Formats: sequence, structure tokens, C-alpha cells
Amino acid sequence: MENALICPNCGSRDVININLAVEQGERVSFYSCHKCENRWWHKDGKDLPLPSVLELAKRKKRG
Repeated sequence: MENALICPNCGSRDVININLAVEQGERVSFYSCHKCENRWWHKDGKDLPLPSVLELAKRKKRG
């Protein structure tokens, strides 16, 4: 994996990182480039497509 704080789209280092805990305690990292507005996600150091992030964030039905 390349350095997540370098935008894979434009190469800028003007990137923010927000670490989140989603449903069931899964941890994901969100990255956003200020220069080109590219956004991406990682889980356990690997790329994670947005549909997978949304699936992890879904609330599980109880009962």
C-alpha cells in the first residue's frame, strides 16, 4: 500500500484522514484530498470501495 496521505489521484499531500468506528466496532479510515477532492477509504491498511463501507456501516436488525 502506498502512503495514504498522498492522493492517489493527483499526488497532493494536502490530504486529511479521519478514523471511524462503524457498526459492530469495525474500524475504517476515510481520506479526502483538498486539491482534487478525491475521496477514498481503507480498512486494515487495504483499499475499501464505498459500497463496502456502506455495508459495514449498516445497522443490523436486532431480535
